[in-house]
Amino acid sequence: MATITIDNRQYEVDDGQNLLSACLSLKKNLPYFCWHPALGSVGACRQCAVVLFKDADDQRGTLVMSCMTPVKDGAIYSIDAPTAQDFRAGIIENLMTNHPHDCPVCEEGGECHLQDMTLMSGHTQRRFQGRKRTHNNQYLGPFINHEMNRCITCYRCVRFYRDHAGGTDLQALGRNHQVYFGRQEDGLLDNGFSGNLVEVCPTGVFTDKTYSRHYVRKWDLQTAPSVCEHCAVGCNTAPGARRDGKGDPRQLRRVTNLFHRQINGYFLCDRGRFGYEYANSAARIYTPQAALTQPLIQTTAGSAKVHQSLSPADAVARLAVTIAQMRSGNRRVIGIGSSRSSLENNFALQTLVGREHFYAGLDERSLALLKLVDRIQRDPRVHSPGTPEIERADMVIVLGEDIADTAPRIALAVRQAARSAQIARAGELKIPAWQDDSVRQLTGIRTPLLVASAERTDLDDIASCRVRAAPEQMVALADVLAQALTAESGEIHAPDIAGLDTGEFTALVEQLKQARHPVIVSGCGLQSQELLQAAARLAFAVAGHKEANHRQTDSREARAALYLACPEANSLGLAQLCDARQNLNQLHRERQSEHTPQPTTLLVMEADLYRQLPASVADQLCAGVDEIIQLEIVHNRTSARADLILPAAATPEYEGTLVNSGGLAQRHYAVYEGSGWIQASWRWLADAAAASGELAGAELSGDEETHARLQSLARWRHVTQLSVALAESYPELAPLAELGPDWDQTIEGQKTARQPHRYSGRTAIQAERQVAEYKPLPDDDAPMAFSMEGIQFACQSPLQANNWAPGWNSNQAIHCYQPKPGAARLGHSSGQPLARKAVVFHSDSAAGDAARPTADPSDGFRILPLYRMFGSGELSNYAGAIASVTEEPFAVFHPQDLELLSLTAGQQIAITESGDRWQLLAKVSDTIPRHCIGVSTGFTQMASIPGAYIEREQIAPGDA
Repeated sequence: MATITIDNRQYEVDDGQNLLSACLSLKKNLPYFCWHPALGSVGACRQCAVVLFKDADDQRGTLVMSCMTPVKDGAIYSIDAPTAQDFRAGIIENLMTNHPHDCPVCEEGGECHLQDMTLMSGHTQRRFQGRKRTHNNQYLGPFINHEMNRCITCYRCVRFYRDHAGGTDLQALGRNHQVYFGRQEDGLLDNGFSGNLVEVCPTGVFTDKTYSRHYVRKWDLQTAPSVCEHCAVGCNTAPGARRDGKGDPRQLRRVTNLFHRQINGYFLCDRGRFGYEYANSAARIYTPQAALTQPLIQTTAGSAKVHQSLSPADAVARLAVTIAQMRSGNRRVIGIGSSRSSLENNFALQTLVGREHFYAGLDERSLALLKLVDRIQRDPRVHSPGTPEIERADMVIVLGEDIADTAPRIALAVRQAARSAQIARAGELKIPAWQDDSVRQLTGIRTPLLVASAERTDLDDIASCRVRAAPEQMVALADVLAQALTAESGEIHAPDIAGLDTGEFTALVEQLKQARHPVIVSGCGLQSQELLQAAARLAFAVAGHKEANHRQTDSREARAALYLACPEANSLGLAQLCDARQNLNQLHRERQSEHTPQPTTLLVMEADLYRQLPASVADQLCAGVDEIIQLEIVHNRTSARADLILPAAATPEYEGTLVNSGGLAQRHYAVYEGSGWIQASWRWLADAAAASGELAGAELSGDEETHARLQSLARWRHVTQLSVALAESYPELAPLAELGPDWDQTIEGQKTARQPHRYSGRTAIQAERQVAEYKPLPDDDAPMAFSMEGIQFACQSPLQANNWAPGWNSNQAIHCYQPKPGAARLGHSSGQPLARKAVVFHSDSAAGDAARPTADPSDGFRILPLYRMFGSGELSNYAGAIASVTEEPFAVFHPQDLELLSLTAGQQIAITESGDRWQLLAKVSDTIPRHCIGVSTGFTQMASIPGAYIEREQIAPGDA
């Protein structure tokens, strides 16, 4: 600790930080622009000037930039000295000479860092009378608006985009007062984190174009803490909503980052930021004629089957009839769970149908991979690292997972890890890590990063070793690396992989041996159990090597950091509720082999069977049941077959729990009330269960266990009751009983307000129709109010998602709720890890026994799943902006393989398998392994192709 004096008061602060960070930690109002806690200091704006005194007798002092000044024990500073105040006022006045007077129409108004700093510096009137510099704006794609005339040249945008996120198409062009931050030409920004420019920019140069379509001021947004539903990283978000007064249920307006130190920090990927529009999509279970989201029932109109609206009461009664028949033993109800829906929803469905009739909405291969991930993570020799640990890694090995598209926030952390060696060298030279530009001058120093992938990745530019290989070759590579760590002596030979030379491999082995904090990243992307097992074996070898060679006395320090990416937001949570046999393929086989079928209902909850199964298999499964009832958010191919559809709440519309890839259970909360007849899936089931008891009456003839389950389900009225029941039913989920506050908990008698204290109120929303105000709807699941009444500030309640403090209206207010910039939020509920029993994992094959041959042209082609940030997300595909930039489904061939098949790039091709046909656009890549075909995965109307190999005859020219 260091003791410093600021304006005649002494403070103890942490050593090693800069003075600006120390002042903000002390909650001092010191203006700044170019500094950012995740980007460090460059001293570009000169706005954070303070006076440094030599000693107590020095009355004049020296102006210094606090962001570039290291904290020094015994130093004396002044923020309020007239010299510093005048200097800062002069800086802001000069910055404002070219800034337009457009605050009333600027979308940043009311949450603008520039506005805050202008007032903080005392610049309240403009003396400049000259002509302002003006620029033309650029088209930057469907996500970002560009208004270059608002720029104050702080360089934050390019520092984030180029230096932090690795983008190459946004530059600082020009010089002096004519610096222009843009692209060489109009076009979509090609980096997957471009949306963060909206929050990084301290003015309104970059704004959210999707938000512009239904814009309201920040203080009129209703917010609540949420979790991103578009991958399994589990980033925390703050969705904002507001009604438009016209009864339109499409009211979610935007999503911004909600700081979580161990997961997303200050940044979100573009899929997480802009994918929210699915909640506003016309594909919602929606009746345009009634302008309501409401249940639908399938009827016959002439020779066609169509869906017509149904009242909620009639829909519940319709479902209750089916449940009553199940209670009496006259009908079987099979439940299909969801990997993108909450634990509570899945548990309610499982309670309704019974564990033996509950199936994961996943195919056999996908569920087996998730169960394997779960078993590996239970091993005490490994742990799942958070993003800060990944960023500090001194070596990273990525095995087969294209994390830039399947787990983007982890890829951003790996990109920062590439600089850890540079930062370590800077430390040796006594250069603090926050001296960003000085550290970056240490060129030629890079953290070892191995990227083994099926095609090019967004991490290739920072990789010290790049390997393009089929999964079998990656397994061989991982096992040879594991052998090198465990072998006592002897030469280790590099595996036979194209592009990997002996010298490069030898250097890689030595770097791994020397690494003290290596991180291994893999996942379910390539759908290879062997690859997951090989990643685990390598991690176990790393753990053993650390313990033996680095004398790690703490067992936690000796564990290996192994991050395994899962596909969906609650994939790992769903895996806790079922065994590996409870998959869709197994259900199909059971239905096919049943000789005396009983009347059967398929109750599908937030899952598209046609996304997991080939169309022919899904058709057979649907045709083999008497009734299909679906709880769903948006229309899909399964809903087209459903007899009854109940509109389920989207993630921002209800409270529930999701488990991320690292095994962390996190609660998301309802942001807005919902319009029409939206309910969380478990509420539809609970209502129907209660109604079924009344229908069955005294004539119940089913088993007592079924009646007891349904009675429990019917009694549940709050989501925390389900969480407690989950904790009692599954030991792994015991922490859910303590996750988040109870639904009726208050702070000093008050609930947490979703609306800011400046909210313009319910009257303003519907003033053109009436001025009478109605009582806000109650929240039956959380101690939160759908109004501005209650707890308003983030440090007072863990449920508050509005970052606001006096003088800090922008997102920079986050530092007011942190012990110091970059630290965890005060009072924030960061989630609870699953209480999984530690079990030593035994791989199915021994280390080194994995040098399996790749596909041979005489045998066929190996199918490799490929992912894209825009296109592979199920829900985000319904977001308008994302859909506009999503490419059509494709297949990638090696040039020689394309020639072998007599096909050409850009041609439509068809792949057939067991009567199913996939139409794809042929692409060519010289980096994809020979005898492999990379096929787009997760795209709308595109199920994954089953099996690992296809024959040459199954590939042919497609329809033009």
